[in-house]
Amino acid sequence: MNGSTNILIVEDNLQLRKYIGKTLESSGYLVTLADSGESAISRLRHEDFDLVLLDLMLGDTHGLEILKLIRRQNEFLPVIIVSTCTDVSVKVDGFQIGCDDYLTKPFYSDELLVRVQRQLKRREQIRSKQNVQFIEEDLTLPPFSLNLRTCEVYKEGVLIEMRQKLFDILLFLAQSPNQTIAKETILHHCWENWEEASSNTLYVHIRQLRSLIEDNPDRPAFLQTVRGRGFRLSIPSLVN
Repeated sequence: MNGSTNILIVEDNLQLRKYIGKTLESSGYLVTLADSGESAISRLRHEDFDLVLLDLMLGDTHGLEILKLIRRQNEFLPVIIVSTCTDVSVKVDGFQIGCDDYLTKPFYSDELLVRVQRQLKRREQIRSKQNVQFIEEDLTLPPFSLNLRTCEVYKEGVLIEMRQKLFDILLFLAQSPNQTIAKETILHHCWENWEEASSNTLYVHIRQLRSLIEDNPDRPAFLQTVRGRGFRLSIPSLVN
């Protein structure tokens, strides 16, 4: 199974890049190496990967900028930051932008492998989550279907036209159907400059989204407010 799992290693240190590559290859993974931000971006645009190991202090680009690019294109691709930086604020920034794990250098090969295996397992669990089907590039939560490539939303087969930001919010909520997501978390994930956004900004977008997906926006059946906590995308068909 590992033989079909392709991992992108973004690391500008030649010796460490080779070490990580050999460690993963010895466990049966396919590896692709990138020695710079430019190389990583090119690879990400033209190839498909199952996981990314991302250094932060690259010669030409900061790793967090690459992480932002990844998250704009793919919310589901696991990304593990691998860095010498132990600054808590940097770690927080990484998680807020969307990394899945943070591994501090130096590290043992066994620890690296365990973290990689855990993220790949988590990815498969998300894909096979009960009644949430990833069909090629579609995320289906009846009555909605989201096309992850074209950023189109369908309700009972009918196209709902919406702006990219509204799609981003809906997609983020759709990843955790029937679960309450804090408004701060939504802002962090859906706005690049989230510190400049406000709760009022989010409320405006929520109202716009309800006007598109709800039969009665004043009494939303799907996009619900959980007072004092946040919002949730209620999908009754997924409730056991």
